[in-house]
Amino acid sequence: MASGDSDDKQLFYDGRMLKHHFACFAQALFTCSLIWGNLVYAGEPYKFPYAALHDLPGPLQEAYRNEKPNLGDIGRCAVTFDSSMDQGKMVFTCSIYVKMSAVAERKAMERCEQMRAGRGIKAPCKVIAE
Repeated sequence: MASGDSDDKQLFYDGRMLKHHFACFAQALFTCSLIWGNLVYAGEPYKFPYAALHDLPGPLQEAYRNEKPNLGDIGRCAVTFDSSMDQGKMVFTCSIYVKMSAVAERKAMERCEQMRAGRGIKAPCKVIAE
């Protein structure tokens, strides 16, 4: 039995066995880091700037109130304005028919940015928050 014990110890300390254990450990560590990275990323979506409804000019507040019944829980609206009086310097746009509120925000902001550039408005677009 003594020679069998030494053979087992030799196999345990064999370099190939250690490399195999290290490779398994490295693979498990890599897999865990990928999973953790995806969880952290999924938990922190991009946040667009928001504008409070009560801070908007009257015409934009009225446009939002008129559109609100169509928004449901998911739809979002974005606005920008350089003047609280000149409606030519205001942009109001909504994204309604989408499946996720984050997509609605992104689409409304994209459309707002296009309209803002077309009208020469300097103020940034913001998502309306009540």
